[in-house]
Amino acid sequence: MRRFQDMLALLLFVLAPCGAATAQEVQRSSTADGKHGSRPTTYRVINLAPGYLATIPKINAAGQVSFSVNTSLGTKGYFYDGTSLQDIGSLGGGGVLAEDLNASGQITGRSGTASGGEHAMLWSAAGGMVDILGTNSGYSVASAINKSGVVIGVFQPNGINAFRWSASTGVENLGAFTPGLSGASFANALNDAGLIAGMSNVASGKRHAFAWTRTGGLVDIDTLDSVDALPVAVGALGEVAGNRLPALSADALYTGFLWTRAKGMVELGKDCGTAMLILAMTPNLRIAGFIRVANDGQIAVTWTPATGTRRLGTLGGASSRGYGVNAAGQVVGYADNKAGQSRAFLWASNAGMRDLNNYLHSAPPGLVLDDALAINDSGAIVATSNAGLVLLVPHHGHHGGHVLGPMAAPALIQPGAQFQASVAYVDEDRIGTRSVTWDWGDGGALQSGTVRQSDDAGNATASASHSFAVPGIHEVTATVVDRNGRASRVGHTVVVTGPAGDTLAGAGTLMSQPGAFARAPAQSGPATFRLIAPASTSLTVRAGAVPSRLAFDLPGFVFRSQDVRLVERQGALQVFEGSGTVGNKGGYRFRLGASATGSGSESGRFALKIWHVDPATRKELIDYDNTTAASGTASGRVRAGSIVQN
Repeated sequence: MRRFQDMLALLLFVLAPCGAATAQEVQRSSTADGKHGSRPTTYRVINLAPGYLATIPKINAAGQVSFSVNTSLGTKGYFYDGTSLQDIGSLGGGGVLAEDLNASGQITGRSGTASGGEHAMLWSAAGGMVDILGTNSGYSVASAINKSGVVIGVFQPNGINAFRWSASTGVENLGAFTPGLSGASFANALNDAGLIAGMSNVASGKRHAFAWTRTGGLVDIDTLDSVDALPVAVGALGEVAGNRLPALSADALYTGFLWTRAKGMVELGKDCGTAMLILAMTPNLRIAGFIRVANDGQIAVTWTPATGTRRLGTLGGASSRGYGVNAAGQVVGYADNKAGQSRAFLWASNAGMRDLNNYLHSAPPGLVLDDALAINDSGAIVATSNAGLVLLVPHHGHHGGHVLGPMAAPALIQPGAQFQASVAYVDEDRIGTRSVTWDWGDGGALQSGTVRQSDDAGNATASASHSFAVPGIHEVTATVVDRNGRASRVGHTVVVTGPAGDTLAGAGTLMSQPGAFARAPAQSGPATFRLIAPASTSLTVRAGAVPSRLAFDLPGFVFRSQDVRLVERQGALQVFEGSGTVGNKGGYRFRLGASATGSGSESGRFALKIWHVDPATRKELIDYDNTTAASGTASGRVRAGSIVQN
């Protein structure tokens, strides 16, 4: 009888339609929810930082976290050591991007320099930040680091080339498949054994994936002759995973691949989707990502050598995406619920997909986790929320510190009006609060507010008020310090608008789709914006009538403009143009189509195209574009926040 059941299960698996679960999978999901003797994990919340993510956070086995956020003071890098958070400093300039973290707590990435350049850096708690390539390397960026402290990235000594660096060998140029500027190479990933993966242009103009070792040098591993191949991770035995573009296409239909010495480059299954994209892989070949489905939708997937590609479903809505995975095969990411809201999830093969918001210990009122980006082998998770970046640690009866919820405050306000703000938090230790300070982000002095001390359950509230004198975009921050001196912060963006009827203003989040970010076409996920602009052409030419500000943040891409001019209207859509900077560099142009919430689009729309002119070829190069070329209307729906014309 048992043999018959096994054969039946195998037959159901073979005959199952795309994305369908087997009978055994359905049974596992329904019995692993804590109702039949298996208690699900709950999580303690630790506030890491407010602000908009500039890089994807990394977490190591010890629970240490590295990340960068965009603030009103620029892009800063941070390190959480398991107890406290510290600013990792810079190389003398602004714009610090923490790209990777190893098991020893070393961080690599890039930093602005005092001379206005951008250099690869290495940071440690003991040694601080070091310019690893020196001042004569030109532009350089570090992308990854292994447990031995080997750093890889790209630099421009004479052309654009991948590099390897270690304390013992110094910098090594990995070369390229073809000489000259057309043969640029980039190093993306490496394993602890030292195998490096990246991509380089070949003679045909295509960009192939490579593997590099000291004994073998640079080897073309693109046995499928991709138009473009972007390695993401390297396995413990030298396997390379990434995304490839089989042929040129307007909608960037990349698909996941795995390269091994035995089989070469093999495409992974798309489970009836139009494309499959890998976002993370563990050393033991556990993969997280998503497949693209009809109408540019996406569904989270995982892949292992044993199971192949497997859909993870959603939380009742239309879309999901897997972003992080650990050695046990647990996947984290975001999924839409029935109301279309993004929620952070944890998926496991024996439990299915769970909304992490339902498994928080002592969560403050109003806290919502909207995405989960990284998980380590101990199950600690880094997630984004309406209270900023947070760390979720499996709860084992330990308490510590204050846990802050989101700041309750208006997103839009008129100059001179009273801006009321409050923060609800939980005093887990019941030890009381030492202080609460408010930074209004407009250059004024820090302010103390009112604190309602905690009740028997540890619930407390801090509040304050302020009046903004002039229109603009401000980042408000509340810092709460407990009796033991541990500080937690939460932030809020407020747009101070112009005179009634004169301003289109807003702040929010949209989902950036694959193909929008030219430098990383496989990348997708939340992007944030802040906007204040004149709502009429007459105001555009009247200097100083309404301030112009556009801030757009995507991990790895920071755009700022103080030149936003209304040029035309297309129904409910208002079209703006102007110039701005990406990181520390100027010379960028943009075209923005935006509609207010409820004006022709229930949620508001945000269509943005950013480009610059290549100084060598004088050709326009697109940096970011989430517009629909055929219609000229926005393809990005505002998922959280609002755009308002006042």
